[in-house]
Amino acid sequence: MNSRLFLRYTELGTMQDSPRSTVDFLLAYDWPYDAPFIRLLEGEFRAAGLSVLAVSPEKLSRAWDDLQTGRLTAFAFLDRASDTDPEFLPLETWAKDNIPHIINPGPLRRRVWHKTNLHWEFIRAGVYTPHTIPIPALRQIPVLDERPDISPLGVPFSVKPDLGGGGWGVVTDARDWSDVEVARRKLPDDDLILQQFVTPALLDGRRAWFRILYACDLVIPCWWDDQTHIFGHAVSIPERDRYQLAPLWDIAGTAARISQLQLFSTEVGLAADGRFVAVDYVNDPVDLRVHPQAREGMPPDVAHRLAQALTAYVRDLGAPSARVRPPDWDG
Repeated sequence: MNSRLFLRYTELGTMQDSPRSTVDFLLAYDWPYDAPFIRLLEGEFRAAGLSVLAVSPEKLSRAWDDLQTGRLTAFAFLDRASDTDPEFLPLETWAKDNIPHIINPGPLRRRVWHKTNLHWEFIRAGVYTPHTIPIPALRQIPVLDERPDISPLGVPFSVKPDLGGGGWGVVTDARDWSDVEVARRKLPDDDLILQQFVTPALLDGRRAWFRILYACDLVIPCWWDDQTHIFGHAVSIPERDRYQLAPLWDIAGTAARISQLQLFSTEVGLAADGRFVAVDYVNDPVDLRVHPQAREGMPPDVAHRLAQALTAYVRDLGAPSARVRPPDWDG
């Protein structure tokens, strides 16, 4: 055997014998503020004898190469990146065909990003929603044939992009049609919705507004200030009974059934007339920031419960418990 052929044979043998890694949960993310929650999640998975591999933009190229060559396999996958970083789109597409279990599958996620897709479904399911008027994008219809009657919205009302979340592009103090026209000019490519403003009741001096976190059948309603966007604590069982807040759990269950997602949040206000009104229907990707690292983050005990729910979900799917250690790309 000549030296060149021997060298090539040795290279092939090395490739075939290269270690292969299996991870129970592959998580794609591109927001640095996810890092504290990911550390909690990694701890919960380790305690359960399972593994997590978090793929940031810096690790994407290495992960993509290892997945395609078979050096890395995964049992479950969650994409929290491709909606904002198109570099992750090939990974999302590949995962659909090569990873057995997808949490929040792409087609279902994209459907809930449009608020109007969910508005009527919530109403049909018996969930109260604010009076809402859809407005087409300026570029699509520059001049409306007939201006809608906005009087049922009251004053003030909200103007929101139909697509998106996190408060981006939202006007909360619109008063007349001129404010709608300003919003259309600022976001000419976006369909908009005009939404009645919900003033929450006061429960012992606290605004009755709630952000409800949902993770794999676990429902955690939290007090949440709609003015400061600061979390309070999770609603306790005594509070649920004292203030008759059980509908919060029911609304989250309805949102899960409609969206078919495993991880999301929703917002509900208790109006002065006693109606529980869903204001933000299904938020994906859910904001996983944790307090105190982030001022507007969820309480640490709530983050732990979410991490535990995700861990239990992957475990109960029958995760193989990572017989081969995940790759150490930092070593």
